[in-house]
Amino acid sequence: MKMVGDKSQKSEVKGQKNSLFVISYSLLSFYLLMIGGWLIDTAYANDNQKIVLSLDQCIKKAVEVSPEIGESRYEEEVYKSKKLQADSAAYPQIEVLAIAGPSPEAKREYISPSINTSVATTINGIFGSADVTLIQPIYTFGKISSFKQAASSGIRVAKAGVDKRTSDIILRTKELYYSILMAKDMRNLILEVKDDLVESIKKAEKQIEIGSPWADEINLFKLRTFLGEVDRNLNETEKGIALAKDALLTSMGFSRGTDFDIADTSLTPEKKIPEDVSVYMRNSIEFRSEFVQLKEGLKARNALIDAEKSNYYPQLFVGLKASVAGATNRDKVDNPYIYDPLNHAYGAVFIGIKWSIDFGITEGRVKEARAEYHKLIEKKRFADEAIPFQVRRAYLDMKESEKNIVETEKAYKNARKWLIAAIANFDMGIGDAKEVADAAMAYIQMKANNIRSIYNHRMSFANLLYATGMDIQEIK
Repeated sequence: MKMVGDKSQKSEVKGQKNSLFVISYSLLSFYLLMIGGWLIDTAYANDNQKIVLSLDQCIKKAVEVSPEIGESRYEEEVYKSKKLQADSAAYPQIEVLAIAGPSPEAKREYISPSINTSVATTINGIFGSADVTLIQPIYTFGKISSFKQAASSGIRVAKAGVDKRTSDIILRTKELYYSILMAKDMRNLILEVKDDLVESIKKAEKQIEIGSPWADEINLFKLRTFLGEVDRNLNETEKGIALAKDALLTSMGFSRGTDFDIADTSLTPEKKIPEDVSVYMRNSIEFRSEFVQLKEGLKARNALIDAEKSNYYPQLFVGLKASVAGATNRDKVDNPYIYDPLNHAYGAVFIGIKWSIDFGITEGRVKEARAEYHKLIEKKRFADEAIPFQVRRAYLDMKESEKNIVETEKAYKNARKWLIAAIANFDMGIGDAKEVADAAMAYIQMKANNIRSIYNHRMSFANLLYATGMDIQEIK
């Protein structure tokens, strides 16, 4: 009978170890996902002063130093430069060419009374000349105005791109910050259970030492086995906290190894009361960066179609051309039929057209511009369906986590009472170590679920602000 009892106890201990393994594996997977994609600097800080930052300070610092946001800001500068080019196209363009060089000699008597064709070339002087051409567009069939419209919309698209990157940084910072808090709460939970176990082990050892009639070494072995698993979970949690801090430090531009901690000490549910989901739906249409980008992008694409269509028609312009040249060894001849390229002066105003005629090139460009426009329309159709779904999912996640916080709080409080009673019975010699381990396991699971529910509540609200674009409004 004792052998059968031993096998049953071994099976129970194995089950407890498996449950702890599942919790440990979940924690490890979470941390690995959390730090995935982050490039961690290998440099170490020399400054030993401890840095303690709140969530808002972490977000502000991460946004300030983010290279992704810096890249997006330069994209805005690119479109501002295009807008400057489009605006300037409406003004006159002036081209000046000035040259100087050696001049062959030319005398008036070489052409009077008759043209002498046997004059030898003698280079014994220098010449200088300057040509000025001014072109002022007067009608371009919408080309210049279309490029202006496209560039203006491009600037707004780029600004929305900066907001999109900023929103990404805010969400990632919140995720890291809340993850550190969750890991700290998990560590405190494990330490709490560990203290109870260590106390029970000490009492069991003392009972065995004094030869108490209800002392049982098997119970002591069970508790020590469970304590080993608790220590392993504690080590994993410590590693997770260190990695999450490294990731947050890197995102804020600090070197790994900087003495850093977050200002908050424990996770608490989001205090802001969410509004009706319809409010968030409307806000997403107004504030979400992707909607702004698509709206302005369609305007830009449409303007580019008009710009390509303008190539079917001529470009009208007025102009001015003036030229002056002089040489040290050439006579000036005042005869409109005789032109000396090295010694002359003239000017003229004119009106003209420039018309490029092709047999399919312009049509192909117009079709290409239309295809780009329709590609963007399809993206907008996808966004019209996906973003409201994302908003609704984040909203429902938050509502679910609200209920889970209440339910898991009830559960872990009852599990705590169970654990206290089991420990008291064990201390009095009327309880079993299995009962203590089962109660401890139930308490850990319920309390951990409560901590995860609070984390999910925080993150679902952060996701809701991200999905609606309201996170940007909060920091402006």
